Amino acid sequence: MAFAKAPTCREILRGIMELKGFTKHVSPTMWAAPAKSVAVYGRVDTPLGEATLERGPSSTRTPEALANGWEEWVVTLAGTAEARVRDLGSPVFNVCRKRLEAGVEGEFNGSRFSIHTHSSFRRSARIVSFDGLGITFTARGLTLYAHEGDTCIARGGVGRWTTTTHSAAGIISMCLFEWAGMSHFLQTPFFRML
Repeated sequence: MAFAKAPTCREILRGIMELKGFTKHVSPTMWAAPAKSVAVYGRVDTPLGEATLERGPSSTRTPEALANGWEEWVVTLAGTAEARVRDLGSPVFNVCRKRLEAGVEGEFNGSRFSIHTHSSFRRSARIVSFDGLGITFTARGLTLYAHEGDTCIARGGVGRWTTTTHSAAGIISMCLFEWAGMSHFLQTPFFRML
């Protein structure tokens, strides 16, 4: 008895919807600096409508949060779904990456989730996970993959994704992944040490 071979992620995602053009609606200087007030920093058209990124100062008022420019990021998808990530940090001086290494928490439509990253010299051990949403990002070669549970929902690279998902959690996760530069964690640490 022969078993049918399961389709690969590449076969599943061939010719499906694209996410591209993760534009920043502020100058590079303003993007890199800590947010002084709540403003729209980015937009992208998705299969479920337009997603927008708002950044503003964090409600955490500790000396560490104030000194490092911690921020609250809100990604809204077509006015129907919203993810709010607290204490993420501005991209200046890699504060955002340091906060992601420590792990950050957020809410997606009222449900809690957390973002954890793991970088390693072994490619199979590198992962970015959105715990509570069931979304993970991995890399094989130069291609990035997004999985919802055990199902591959997207593949792509920096700034361009091909996806099959109609899940708001999946789309918002891809947007946060792009705007926060989380692909950094899926690269070999060797290149970051040069």
